[in-house]
Amino acid sequence: MQDQGKRLLIAVALALGVMLVWNLVFPKDEPPPPAAGSQVAPPKPATPQVGVPVAGLPAPPSPASATGSGTSAVTAPPSVPAPAAKPVEELPRPPEVPITLAFDNLVATFSSYCGGLSSWRLTDKHYAKDATQGQLLPERSLMTLADPDGRPVPVPAAQLANLPDCGAFDVNFASSAFVVPRRAVWTGEQTSRTEVRYRYTSDQLDIVKTFTVVPEKFLVRMTISVDVHVPEGAEARQQLAVSVYGFQDPAGLKSGWAQAAPRTWASSTMRDGTVVQTEVSGVLEWPRFERVIQWTGFEHPYLLVGYAPHVQGELVEKHTTASKGDDGLPHGFMQTHMVFPAKTFRHGDPAMTREIVGYLGPKNYDNLDQVDAAAGFTTGFGKVVDLGWFAFIGRPLLWMLQKFHEVVGNWGIAIILLTFLVKALTLYWTTKSMRSMKAMAALAPQMKALQAKYGDDKQRQQAETMALYKQHGVNPVAGCLPILLQMPIWLALYRMLSNAGELYQQAFIPGWINDLTATDPAHVLPVIIVVTMFVQARLQPAAADSTQQKFLQYGMPLMFGAMSFVFPAGLSLYIFTNTVLSALHSIYMNKFDKKSLDIAAQLKKSQEAAAAALATPAARTGGSVKAGTTNGGPKAKRVIDTKATDVLPDDQADDGADTDDAPADTGGTPSSARNRPRRKKRRR
Repeated sequence: MQDQGKRLLIAVALALGVMLVWNLVFPKDEPPPPAAGSQVAPPKPATPQVGVPVAGLPAPPSPASATGSGTSAVTAPPSVPAPAAKPVEELPRPPEVPITLAFDNLVATFSSYCGGLSSWRLTDKHYAKDATQGQLLPERSLMTLADPDGRPVPVPAAQLANLPDCGAFDVNFASSAFVVPRRAVWTGEQTSRTEVRYRYTSDQLDIVKTFTVVPEKFLVRMTISVDVHVPEGAEARQQLAVSVYGFQDPAGLKSGWAQAAPRTWASSTMRDGTVVQTEVSGVLEWPRFERVIQWTGFEHPYLLVGYAPHVQGELVEKHTTASKGDDGLPHGFMQTHMVFPAKTFRHGDPAMTREIVGYLGPKNYDNLDQVDAAAGFTTGFGKVVDLGWFAFIGRPLLWMLQKFHEVVGNWGIAIILLTFLVKALTLYWTTKSMRSMKAMAALAPQMKALQAKYGDDKQRQQAETMALYKQHGVNPVAGCLPILLQMPIWLALYRMLSNAGELYQQAFIPGWINDLTATDPAHVLPVIIVVTMFVQARLQPAAADSTQQKFLQYGMPLMFGAMSFVFPAGLSLYIFTNTVLSALHSIYMNKFDKKSLDIAAQLKKSQEAAAAALATPAARTGGSVKAGTTNGGPKAKRVIDTKATDVLPDDQADDGADTDDAPADTGGTPSSARNRPRRKKRRR
């Protein structure tokens, strides 16, 4: 039973290591593209380009050829002649007129060149240390590519010139009668401190986009109204497409082992209630198409740029592509297009209204949890913070961590205080476990004797061992209890620290640990974790000198030390603090815990009594003279000391079995009473 407890402890420790390393090595991703000839995946339509009708999407009933100016002819019944579309002349654009909304935590900039969001920058000083510098939309001045030697170089100017003017909310139409020219100019105005309105007007289209920023929630809402001017008796098919953009140099994906997670952007989508993430390399290999989405956008380990369409009964498609650098765009430039169901307009039809809510901010659990209330519908953004199986532990821990931070103002100190709290909450069970382990260590000599006595009878050996445990009130599995309690806490903390935007770029000791979500750059924490775990293991009572025990004393510290090289520094700080507290607790239990000392004293007294009984001549011959009788007298009786021989090997226990009737030693004088077999009394 003792070996089973050790095996359970080792299995738990190995499972913990495997689960943590698995999350690092195999992040969630979309399934690979279907094999050739597969009939499962539907054909992928071409993605809509800004200002260009898309042939791969459903075409209008009688499509007319594009004029090249951004418009195409409407369709009409045969009895009504279709009027020719009036070309829109491409004129030189006037200077861009931006509108900037500045808040305490972010600055949002809108452009007249696209009537959409061109910049969204977080102002917290901690983001200045990040490669994005707080800019969550593709910024020309920040876009770099790695050269063959891995050094960052600017993107060629010719590719930057081909980038869209918007970073988000670029509105156009796919496979439609009318489209917005690429170089169209929008008229904008700021209607309030948090609201901006843009309008585009032509002979065929009247589009109004209204943006409302909710800065404290990192949220922006776009309401779009589309009015199509169709002559009487004619009709026009329009399919709204809203485009958003992201950028990630594929060479940046190689940085994953230098940190707890690579600080890279990936295409992300929520479909069927599940968040699916695809790295830029996957999009380059196989452009993504989704028939139904809840939200889409781009995801960073600690940041989210997501867009959720507010639809009622409509199915919004998503198309995502990434540039390979051979189409005039930077290598790794990603485009995601949300395509709404087509609508046929006739003369006099009311305007079409659609709404999209965007969240552009850190993956703060509280903010994401409150987005739905601010948006007015279920966005699904809250599911991007995945705390795993132990979310019921991770959420209270995150809440307590936030409360500690409000008091001390340092996330590292808050983690240390959280460790103290968790240790206090598990102290009762840890103390009971250590007392049981000390009792098992004190019983080690008796257990060895039982193993020697019943070496060939494992069933009897186990039964006698359990009887010994029961006699002394020892629970052999109690030694596994501390790690069983700590394992879900460690997993919950790992998932929390791997997703919590609150800790991103937050320092513990500036100059040493500048980001608690990254690994310790100096590798100091992994080293001291190995040392402290080794010391703490040596302070634990050892029940037996076995291979399992050596693994617990040497293998466990080395295993956790190695994993600390890829753990977030915040988790390593928790493990180190917990190990130090456990070592101090062991010292207290060994020196000052009254119950532990009493257990050790009682077991020691029992062992000394057994050893003294075994040391007497009578015990060596298998019996002892009953007190109060003369040696060899007529009333002398042999009494077997069962307590002294309980744990003797078979050869020793059997030596005295046949000596009950041996003559007593009287110094050479024969005994007056003959030793002969006793008669059994008959029962009357």
